[in-house]
Amino acid sequence: MHPLGPLAELMRSSSTRKPDQVRQIRARTWALRLEVEGLPQIDFDNAVDFELEAEDLIADDHARCRRLAHKLRAQSFAGIVVPSAALPGTRNVVIFGPRVGSPYLDDPVAEVDVPASITADSGRPILSLLDRVRFVGESHAAFEAWKAGDRFDFDEPAWELTAERT
Repeated sequence: MHPLGPLAELMRSSSTRKPDQVRQIRARTWALRLEVEGLPQIDFDNAVDFELEAEDLIADDHARCRRLAHKLRAQSFAGIVVPSAALPGTRNVVIFGPRVGSPYLDDPVAEVDVPASITADSGRPILSLLDRVRFVGESHAAFEAWKAGDRFDFDEPAWELTAERT
């Protein structure tokens, strides 16, 4: 749901950890207009209600979350909202089933239609996003704060497009 989420997920899944690697990314990004009202909101507090442990929501092993998704799809849920494993303090929408992109300003005609627009082609993440991405094997700051009974707020990275890092 955060605009940096898709690029953070891409960086996490490809283990893009160095500025030179980030500079090589050329991704197409999209904006989708989705109705999230009515989608189950699963978080660390209520994961147990969905037969998950809180840590499962951000675990490197996706098996338990995939089983839950399969179960919810079978119950005709359109999707869920969950914590981002890659960008602590933000959330992701997971859509179940096939979808077809339609013009962003048009109203959907059927459930399969998702108003969408390309926001960038051959775009790359800002280098400062490296400081926010939670990579495989690392602790998840929002989960750690939750375990300690503390609040965690996502801190936007610097907007410099060419921030240099060593």
